[in-house]
Amino acid sequence: EGHHHPSLGVILCVGETEEEYDAGLLRSIVDVQIKKGLASVNQRDLGRIVIAYEPVWAIGTGKVATPEQAQIAHEAVRRALAGMFGDDASERVRIQYGGSVTPDSIHSLMIMPDVDGALVGGASLTADSFARIVEGGATSYVGSMKNESLK
Repeated sequence: EGHHHPSLGVILCVGETEEEYDAGLLRSIVDVQIKKGLASVNQRDLGRIVIAYEPVWAIGTGKVATPEQAQIAHEAVRRALAGMFGDDASERVRIQYGGSVTPDSIHSLMIMPDVDGALVGGASLTADSFARIVEGGATSYVGSMKNESLK
């Protein structure tokens, strides 16, 4: 039993290899990873956890999941969370995309309904690149809020 740190936040990264993706295993791999990674987490602590979908094949390669691929994965994460903790809890968990996010890919990723943010790696090392990602994410967020208010 570890020490309990009530203010400690955790990012759980999940994702499949390129071979697993090509074999059509994205949903099942992510489902198993969520269930194993959160097996001993109680509902009370769920608010301190962020999930990051990081396809292994995209880490440091410059390859980025298409927005549709990211949405499928994020939807699978949300479905696994709902199965474990209920629909309301699954909607409150932030699910970020984290596979080679760039200024060119941020907008199309952020407009996906289940993509709640980005976990930026190498692109954060260049101020201009990171600033453009932040701006792209903010613009996408404002646009999505306008679309929500029109419903």
